[in-house]
Amino acid sequence: MSGPWPNQAYLDALRPTSGGEVTGAILASYSADVVSIVAALLALAGRDNDEGSGGKADLAEAIELLRGKVRILIQRGRLARPKRIPGLAGILDQFIREIDFDEDERSWHPKIALVRFSNGANSEQWQLWLGSRNLTAAMNREFGLFLTSNHDPKSDAMSVAGTGEMAARLAEHAKLDGFRPTKLKAVLDKMRWDQPNKLRVERITLTKGKNGAAALPNIEEADEVIAVSPFLDGTVVKAIGSWGGPKTKRTLLTTRPELAKLAGQAAKPLAGFGDRIFVLESPPQEEVEPSSSENVNEDAEDEAEQLVIGLHAKILAARKGKALRLWFGSPNATQRAWMGANAEVIAEASAPAHVQEGLEALLHQAHPVSAAELQKLRPPEEDASAERLEKARRRFVAVWRGGLSREGNVFVLESGKPPHPADEEVSVEAGLASTNLVTWPRGQASLPLGTFPLSLHTQLMQFRLSLGELSCSWLQCVDVTPPLDVERDRHAIARHLGMSAFLAWIAALLGDDYSFGETGDPWDETRPGSGSQESLFDPRVLTLDAMLACWARDRARFKRACTRIDNYLGPILAEADTLPPGDVDRLRDFQSVWAVVSSELLKER
Repeated sequence: MSGPWPNQAYLDALRPTSGGEVTGAILASYSADVVSIVAALLALAGRDNDEGSGGKADLAEAIELLRGKVRILIQRGRLARPKRIPGLAGILDQFIREIDFDEDERSWHPKIALVRFSNGANSEQWQLWLGSRNLTAAMNREFGLFLTSNHDPKSDAMSVAGTGEMAARLAEHAKLDGFRPTKLKAVLDKMRWDQPNKLRVERITLTKGKNGAAALPNIEEADEVIAVSPFLDGTVVKAIGSWGGPKTKRTLLTTRPELAKLAGQAAKPLAGFGDRIFVLESPPQEEVEPSSSENVNEDAEDEAEQLVIGLHAKILAARKGKALRLWFGSPNATQRAWMGANAEVIAEASAPAHVQEGLEALLHQAHPVSAAELQKLRPPEEDASAERLEKARRRFVAVWRGGLSREGNVFVLESGKPPHPADEEVSVEAGLASTNLVTWPRGQASLPLGTFPLSLHTQLMQFRLSLGELSCSWLQCVDVTPPLDVERDRHAIARHLGMSAFLAWIAALLGDDYSFGETGDPWDETRPGSGSQESLFDPRVLTLDAMLACWARDRARFKRACTRIDNYLGPILAEADTLPPGDVDRLRDFQSVWAVVSSELLKER
């Protein structure tokens, strides 16, 4: 399941440089999936491999390094449930904060990564990424902006209006101790950023939704206009198609289903683009979720964000002579994005006209749509049952106000009142993400989930709604009373690691050339480490010489290894029933040797 995460450029924006570390990060996305969240955490900790993945020990170390420093903000109900939930998915709850927007009205839709790094000597650097890419493994054509802070007063770095306000808004949602909104705004307002080659970023806006919607630009003079958007509605497309004057060349790049949605509308929203309409085809898909026509469901573009489609970039460009203006980020060419209640991130930039060559290259990959083809396009037929199920899912997520109560290891899901959809043919199942689904009887306000060991505790729930043979499922964070603490993490990681991955972790911490991201079982391997039958003190793994060498070379590193062993060896031994025969005895032997070595060395201080 882990596999390569197919966007290294995004991960590059998250990864610390050699010798540096992440001291705080806020990531925002409309939707997310478990593989992509783990890829981001591994990159932030500097523990990912060349494929955007890593081993069990890598993820364990990443969680230790990033606890309390990272938040991932997503639209509630938009965390995808994989067919097989990895064993460590439950402890990702601490990094996720869901934005409680009712998607019948508005969506949390920005895609942002704001990261603070420390490189020692009180030096601090910031990196900001924004664009169209969700925190998912979808393979799309995306567009993004990457900025790096620069404190050198002699550099050409510039301040960018709106970054402080954007950061403060993110911090209000994230609730990280190290990211106080007022202080963060003051810091980012003064920040100077290296500008991308030949591009000048003038403003970044995180719209507030409702009364703080973005204003669609009104371009009165332009020689050329280009609009790139995978999702459309007639009002915005018609407005863009009227930019400039009679001689303005206007181009639209979108997807075929969206063209079909607009082609037959009486208002002729596509008329302003003449014969300059292009589509990028979607790659083959195993599953396609239904989307609704504009007049039935305005936010169809948000729903389809989860799909694997060919085009996902969102760009508006207007050229006048040798000057080019750009608007890009997360908003589609829809009322919901530009004139409605969505929260969106938008960058405004200026550039010389030849920067437009990049857009032209994208158009050369697309298929022009003739007037005859346009007339033949018809919106896809709607699946009434799928629409019913999707409507039920939206309302379930929107009105959910429940939580988990626990007494020791006994969990009960409470909702205040029965959460079942009004459609009586729709059934509900729920369960901890680390356990199985349980049918929720209609009319009941609470659902006993069962008794689970500490290693399976989580505030991440899985829900599934079913209508006949159709079903939809997702993951969602809920409050837990009393709250979970760090011991849950240690027991969950211990259960997942097993002896082999645990020893690989410690060896990586002690070693000088023992690399993370290249050894051990993949992080999402469900079978606990089998435990090698080789000697525990194999020269490549853990030897007395390796312990002493680490102490002599880097005492801070040695002490960090001590902390990890103190925190995790006990929980791993407590999971003895999950370990292969003989591993418990080998771990106890290691515990005895380590206790002697570490106590003697630490006494030497």
